[in-house]
This record gives sequence, C-alpha cells and structure tokens, in this order.
Amino acid sequence: MSTGGSLRGRVGGAVRSNVALVIILALFVFLATSYSVIVPLGEAPDEVPHFTYIRYIARNGRLPVGAEEHEGFQPPLYYLIGAASTFYIDTSDYVIKANGDYSFTDDLPPFNLLLHTTEEAFPYRGWALAWHIIRLLSVAMGATTVWATYWIAREVFPKDKYIAVGAAAFNAFLPQFLFISGVINNDNLAACLSALMLLVTVKILRGARGYRHFLLLGTLTALGVMAKASVINFYAIVLLVILIVLWQEGSSLRSSLRRGAILLLLSGLPFVVLAGWWFVRNQILYGDPLGWGLVLAANALREAPLTMADIQWLIWGLYRSFWYRWIGIELELAFYALLVIPCLLVAVGLLTLFWRRERLSPGSPLILSVLGIYFLMVSGSLIPWTATVQGTDQARLLYPALPVIVLFMVLGWAQLVPRRWGNHLAYGVGGAMLLFAIVAPLRYTMPTYAPPPVLAKEDLADVQNPVAINFGDKIKLVGYELNGEEWRPGEDLLVTMYWEALEDLDEDLWLLMRLVHRRGYDLTFKDGCPSGGKYTTDHWRQGDVIPSVHRLRIPVDAAKHPYRLTLSMHPFDSEEWLPILDEQGRDTGDIVILTLISVVDE
Repeated sequence: MSTGGSLRGRVGGAVRSNVALVIILALFVFLATSYSVIVPLGEAPDEVPHFTYIRYIARNGRLPVGAEEHEGFQPPLYYLIGAASTFYIDTSDYVIKANGDYSFTDDLPPFNLLLHTTEEAFPYRGWALAWHIIRLLSVAMGATTVWATYWIAREVFPKDKYIAVGAAAFNAFLPQFLFISGVINNDNLAACLSALMLLVTVKILRGARGYRHFLLLGTLTALGVMAKASVINFYAIVLLVILIVLWQEGSSLRSSLRRGAILLLLSGLPFVVLAGWWFVRNQILYGDPLGWGLVLAANALREAPLTMADIQWLIWGLYRSFWYRWIGIELELAFYALLVIPCLLVAVGLLTLFWRRERLSPGSPLILSVLGIYFLMVSGSLIPWTATVQGTDQARLLYPALPVIVLFMVLGWAQLVPRRWGNHLAYGVGGAMLLFAIVAPLRYTMPTYAPPPVLAKEDLADVQNPVAINFGDKIKLVGYELNGEEWRPGEDLLVTMYWEALEDLDEDLWLLMRLVHRRGYDLTFKDGCPSGGKYTTDHWRQGDVIPSVHRLRIPVDAAKHPYRLTLSMHPFDSEEWLPILDEQGRDTGDIVILTLISVVDE
C-alpha cells in the first residue's frame, strides 16, 4: 500500500510540476481530433493510398508487392500498426469516388478531390470507422511528438522551463502540424520517433552514458527507418554522438576503440534485427535494397534539371505549408507576409545568442550544434529529392526536425526579452498559436469543404432560365444560367443549375452532361455530382434547393457548330437511368436537351 501511495504521489507531483505540459497536450488532442473530424476522409496529402496500404495488409495478411499499392514502397511500420488496430473491421464496403469537378490545372473551386457520401457520416461504420481509428492513432503520435519536444527543451535548458513550455505550445498549436496529425500519413510516426530519438540524443549529450541509452537510441532509429526510409540519415547523428562521447571521455586509444565498438554495436544491432529484413526483401524482390525503382515508379518525376527558380518555389512552398497550406487551404498573402516578422525576430535573437552566449548553460552549445546539424541534414535532403520528384514543397517533410525548429524559434525570441519575462513570452507564444489553431479550421478549412448553400424558392425569382425537368420524382431541375451566348474553342462553358429535392434522397445520383453534335457524337461530356462536386445527393432532403456550377471546356479543335447540351441522371456505378417525367408524370425518356450551345470560330 505504501508503495502504491508513493507511486501515486510521484505521478501527482510530476503532473503538478508540469501542469503546463498537461494542458498543452490536452488541448492538442482536442484540436487534432477536431481537425481529423473537419477534414473529409481522403482529402489530406496522399491519404487515400496510405489508407489502402493499411487496408491491404488487414485484408490479405501480407505486405503488397510491386505496384499493388501506390505507397507500397514505404517501410511498413505505420501501416502494420494501422492494420493491427483495424483488422477486425469489415471494410469490404470501401468505395472511393473521385470528384470529376475538381481541376488539377485550374485553381478554381471545388477543392475537394473526392466526393463524400453519407457513408462517412457519424456514427462511423465499416471503412469510415477504420479510417477514423487510424486518424486517432496519428493524433496519439502527434501528442508524443509534442511531449518529446517539451522534454528536449527541458534537457537543453533545465533552468529555463519557459522555453520548453513555449516550444511545446508552438509545436502543439501549429495549424499545419495539427492538420497532418489528424489524418492518415506515415510522416506522423516518422516525426514521433524522430522526436524521441532527439530526446535520447540530448540525454546522452547531457551525460546519460549508460549502454541502455545507446541501445534505446539504436532501437528508436531502427523503428524510425521502418516508419520512413529517409530517417536513415539519423545514423549520421548517432555516429556523431558516439564520437563526441568518446572525445569527452578522453580515454586511451585502446579503451576508446573498445568502447566505440560496443556503442556502435548497441546502436547498430537493432537496425539488423528490426529493419534489416526490409532491405533484404527489397533486394530479393527488386534487385535493390532501397527499392528505388519502385519509389520512382510511384512518384511524379521531374523532367528538367533543378533551377534557381525551382529552389525559390521549394522555399516559398515550405514556408507557406509550415504555417498552413493545402489544396484549397491558403492563408491570405498579407498574413504570410506578416508571419515573416516573427521569423526575422528569431534570426536576430539567434544571432544575438550565439554572439554573446550569455544564456547558454554548460554543454548547451554543443547540444544545439548537434540539433542544428540534424535540421540541416533534413532540410538539405529535400534538394536532391526535389531534383528527382515533384510536389516536395510540403513542410511535413521537415517534421522529423520539427522539435529542433520550434526550439530554435522560441529560443530566438527569448533572447529579445528580459529573462524575467520568460513566462510571459511562453504564454504569449502559446496563446497566439492557440488562437491561430482555432481560427485556421474555421476560416480556411471548413469553408473549403462546406456544402453549397440551401436556397429558398423565392431566391429563384431572377433565374435567367426557369425550367421544370423532373428526374424520376427524385430531383427536379428548376432553373439554369449560362456564362454567355457563344463560346470559342478552348473556353469554358459554365452552367449554373438550381435543383430541388423532391424527396429525402438516400442514394448518390450522378448527372451526365454532354455536348452533342447533330451527327450524334459527343464533343465533350462530364459525369459527376449534380451539385458540381460539393454535396452528394444522399445528403439532400425534400424541399432543399441546391445551386451548382458545372464547367465544360470546349475542346481547342471544336468545329463551329450549335451543339445540344443534354442531361441524364443515374445512380453511381449504375446505368439504370432515371426517367424524365412530364407534368402528368409520364415517362418521356431518359435524356433531355437543355439548350443549344453555339461554338464559333476563334
């Protein structure tokens, strides 16, 4: 009983002494979970192939080979954890629906890559339930990263607790980190393990020289490699730490060699045991331990040599996505510009620190140097990767070094205020970032994925072309508008439509739009959601009036001609076309000519 009481006392004491960390972690879990609910399934970076990789393992009990899965080149630890957590859930109902109204070339709405039906609605079930469980695992990994960031800062600056509080809060409330932590992505596990690796590294440099620390460092690094192959560069830090330890111990050459061999063995053996099989497997399957051919086949490759303009694009993309950025989610340019100010203050503060070194405790310059080297390694590796593939301007690729980044930022700011104001600085950083974290999804994320507005019938009084086209007593087109009277090749035909739900719909209906030549062939067509890619019909309720905008690009080789714009309606993945009913309810066929579209010469 006394032992239990003592343990509870120690735990309670730890919580009281680190109450700020507890609050930060609680707020992080709440916010990251909120982000995970707000962001529709599959809309985050590469989230669909990450999920299907996990689903493949859960359903087949083995790893994919070759191109069976798009992300199959990735080391499997994150996916094995996800599969172990969801294997018992029946995901046979999984269907992914690409949004045909999304444009990969035009920066125009809608910005959702996929269509989201009521199959994803709460209470979650089937594949959607599995998806959300894995997202919660990512939240836990993000919380671990925040926890490790706090303790890294405490180890480096044991007398300046406010630096740890500020760094943890900055990390926890960074909107882009919350965004990634709330979705399925193996970067979450890579960042989590990298943060733990950095924490053990700092402890060793602080004097924890027991063999178990090097074994733990080697184990975490091996697991990090199995989360994401790029983490393998951390072994350079492991080697550097061993050399520093040997140098600091100052033993004889023979003793140093023996000690170094043991430390190398302890650090390297976990790689052989935990990660070596993956590289042997790649060698057997692909003739290359890294499976590099598979990596290149799964990514969009850069077709021209890297230029200075490409480097500028990379820096600008990393800067914006460090704060908050994804498809359709973009801060105002003025806001990005305003955020340059705290970055410049960090630079001034760090220059002041390293020039004067007034606030550096013994040993901290060496530790900060090692941390800085790791940041340079992580960021520098993006240059050759950018020279190889496209789409590398995403700050999540820097997240293995995120604890270092936020520590240096708070450290830079701390140099510009008196030490007695340290707590105010930490609370200010935490409060400002918390406000940012709350506003970001409300202002930028939710509007991006919001459904179209539901109109009142009186809102249709001024519609250019009122009609009454009844599709199977389910949906009625009550009006439409065009963006012109004639169109030239290469221009966009925009059709604004107004729909009325005639009943509570429980199926996902699709609208087929065609521009048809008088000889019967299609000039162009589009098959997708009647709402223009924003709101599938199984969400519609009787009486809802839904506006939508549909874009049809006139082909550049289109001949001068009046083309028929025809409409047809069918359930998703079915060719059972809805009948078009007249005012007496009689079936008039399944195709209706809405209007004529005049294409003229350029």
